Amino acid sequence: MPSEPPDPLGRDDRAQPRTPEDWLRALGEAAAFFTALPLGKDSPRFRAADILPVWPVVGLAIGLAAGIDLAVARWLGAAPWLAAVIGLLTGVILTGALHEDGLADTTDAFGAPNADRTRRLEILRDSRIGTFGALAIGFSLLLRAAALAQVAAVAGTGAALLALAAVHALSRAAMAWPVNSSKPARSDGLGAALGKPDAAIAGWTLAIGGALAFVCLIGVAPLAALLAPPLAVALAAGATAVARERIGGYTGDTLGATQQVVEIGLLVLVALCVGGGR
Repeated sequence: MPSEPPDPLGRDDRAQPRTPEDWLRALGEAAAFFTALPLGKDSPRFRAADILPVWPVVGLAIGLAAGIDLAVARWLGAAPWLAAVIGLLTGVILTGALHEDGLADTTDAFGAPNADRTRRLEILRDSRIGTFGALAIGFSLLLRAAALAQVAAVAGTGAALLALAAVHALSRAAMAWPVNSSKPARSDGLGAALGKPDAAIAGWTLAIGGALAFVCLIGVAPLAALLAPPLAVALAAGATAVARERIGGYTGDTLGATQQVVEIGLLVLVALCVGGGR
């Protein structure tokens, strides 16, 4: 049988995290990728597909940081809407707008009228943002800010902080769905570089993300805590199906769009459950 092509980032497919020290390194590699923090420029040792379970942990940390800034803003006298925007801004700065960029590119590509698969893949690689992409980012920020402000106003600052932690953790875990159930849309690029995870690894990732979200939300809105994991999977599965139909699989941009769709849906869910007195 022909051997598989070498990993585009030079990683050894046989290197998998096994010890606590390995998983700590994997956590650092995921944090370096998902954030804009200066965490070092060392070449990654592990394939992203082999360290999926740390993705929701990194998401939890990003959400907690954003929630803390929201809480500080409220303590300083900011209204719920202003505090919500500050919390979202913190998340955008920490991640370098990584997922927002993916949402914009994906929306431009999938919304292009009469475009075929080849043209959509070209648009995904175009750094310019079109009308569909600009609208997608605008509505993403508005929906998240409105939902977060409602949680802060109705359930309190602590609830908003926990909601941010929950949705950031679970939305990162949800990206394991397309990576496991679909295939890269092209032979190069970030999507192809991730590798193919074992089904067990993808399952553990979703379980960890769901557990983190449940723990964060159970005291905020019990119904949201129960519904968040299945909703995240449903939204990720829907986004995966659309990407498969439009371009034949996933790319790094469509994974970012999946994260954004799940984050929006989860924040709206929490806001609705809190607003309904549950």
